[in-house]
Amino acid sequence: MIRWLLLAVGLVVLGGLLWHIGLFQVWETMEHVGFVAFCIVLTPLLVVYLLDTYGWFLTLGQWARRVGFVRLFMVRMAGEAINVTTPTAMLGGEPVKAYLLTRYEVPMVEGLASVVTAKTIMVIAQILFMLLGLGVTLWLVGAGEYNVLLAVVSLGLLGFGVFLFLILQRYGIGMGLLTVADTCRIRSRRLEAARPQLLELDQTIRTFYRQRRRTFLLSLGVHFVAWLTELFEVYAILYFLGAEVGWLSSLSIAAIAVLIKGSVSFVPGGLGAQEGGYLFLLVALGYGELTGITFALIRRIRELLWILIGLVFLAVLRDKAPLAATS
Repeated sequence: MIRWLLLAVGLVVLGGLLWHIGLFQVWETMEHVGFVAFCIVLTPLLVVYLLDTYGWFLTLGQWARRVGFVRLFMVRMAGEAINVTTPTAMLGGEPVKAYLLTRYEVPMVEGLASVVTAKTIMVIAQILFMLLGLGVTLWLVGAGEYNVLLAVVSLGLLGFGVFLFLILQRYGIGMGLLTVADTCRIRSRRLEAARPQLLELDQTIRTFYRQRRRTFLLSLGVHFVAWLTELFEVYAILYFLGAEVGWLSSLSIAAIAVLIKGSVSFVPGGLGAQEGGYLFLLVALGYGELTGITFALIRRIRELLWILIGLVFLAVLRDKAPLAATS
């Protein structure tokens, strides 16, 4: 019920923004961009997804070749489609990724461990990227004390959350769940049956952090480059909209846009809230309302396209019988 309510509010907000700026003007601007330019805009995000897949590929260890890069890309896109379309704080598709890996003879524990570590590394790289973008923003335009404090607090909370999650991984996610259940005297046959697998998951994650530090750093670097690639998309969109744009300003916008997207993840697809945030951001940086809303809509359209591709991959992977994967 809450999901549908948030979705309805998002639609109202988006409709209000389009009505305020002028639907005809927005459509005219979108037409001016053209099909070829839109295809160019899609390219950086494809590179981002390929790099993120490779970062995950590294954490999968010996099972990576068994699955193959193309299949892993399909699994990743399927999981991300679920993340974006459900109000689960961008985490709902992660267990699905691990489940889909079992179709290629990857043990559930190994697959889930790789999903957890890859997601953690990606978020660490995201924080580093946003810190870089915030520094560039302050250097370019400066900001009021309130805005700086808000940004620092937001990044600090995100960083603290990741730090706690890392500590939890060292202690044991499965052990933590079992401890909470025992403390609260929750008795569940399913949970008890899964106790050996949960403890094995903890050990697998600990082993990764202790014995595969080079892989951790390499994956972190790959994910960081993936985040940096988003500035090329920002640059391309603003360039084709005829706005003045530079590489540093593109980096600033890309980083803050990531923060905005993460902040509204509780809304299905961030509908309305995401567009409003992008509009406010670009107007605050000196761009017009028309440029701001068109920028937001282009990013929404390309996101919808990739979601559709991910859902197609999900249907293909779900309906396909488990395969004996080749090495």
